[in-house]
Amino acid sequence: MTVYIPTMGRYDNLKRIVPAWLAQGIQVRLVVDRSEFPQHRDLREEMGWRDRVQVLAARGSGIGAARRFCVSHASQSQLPSIIMSDDDMRPTTEAWPLLTEAARPGVLGIGAVRPIHDFFTGGAVSRNHGVILCPGGWGFQLFGLNVRAAIEVGNFDSKLHTAGEDAELARNGIARGYPWLVHCDVECATIGARYAPGGINTRFREPEDRTQAEWECLELIHKRWPIYTNPPDKRLRMAWQKMLDDYIPDWRERSAIHGGRWAGTGPGTAQSGSRSALRA
Repeated sequence: MTVYIPTMGRYDNLKRIVPAWLAQGIQVRLVVDRSEFPQHRDLREEMGWRDRVQVLAARGSGIGAARRFCVSHASQSQLPSIIMSDDDMRPTTEAWPLLTEAARPGVLGIGAVRPIHDFFTGGAVSRNHGVILCPGGWGFQLFGLNVRAAIEVGNFDSKLHTAGEDAELARNGIARGYPWLVHCDVECATIGARYAPGGINTRFREPEDRTQAEWECLELIHKRWPIYTNPPDKRLRMAWQKMLDDYIPDWRERSAIHGGRWAGTGPGTAQSGSRSALRA
């Protein structure tokens, strides 16, 4: 059982979140920039994590490249499923069900939930248990991943170096018949504010530089998916349900939030002549 955590410049965060994973018997693999490899190795020694935490230097730069490296490394390690987590998230319940469910055929990713997701869905998360289809863009901060399926849909995109790489994997999955899922019984919590020091911020001297890099990523995404996304000069938008309508027409029958039921069926459900078939 393994969790991959791409991280940069957030040593205090790791001191808080790594013990939560180790307490569940889950091996931790920290994926870091080569420039920070010595510091993370020293942190591992300082905290006494030598036998349970592995430090890996990612190939390439940016969050897309780091996540892509995680999946490739897991494939080379012959892992059927992994957990991937942001470096400012920690599990607040047992997280191993993500690994079990993500290893099933027909699954791409299964996100953990947060209280805000219950608010988004009018209490649907708390009314359900186990795995349900996710009709929106959530569950990307801490999730289980089917390694083989992730590679099948193209893996994370290293071109998305600053933003959008997680949702892009989900879009590529939907386009191939894999709906994104969440697990109502696996919960997580953030330990820091968005845009807190460290992380992606470490790569930029000024906030404006990060904004420009995010703009470039969002522009690339819009060019790929103009029907579902706005250009970066407009309000951020992703039409998840329209995309599901186009690629997985029976998705509402499989969505507990819409009165259906997730039965574990996977790719191959898109109707003949759908956008999924056209892109195949």
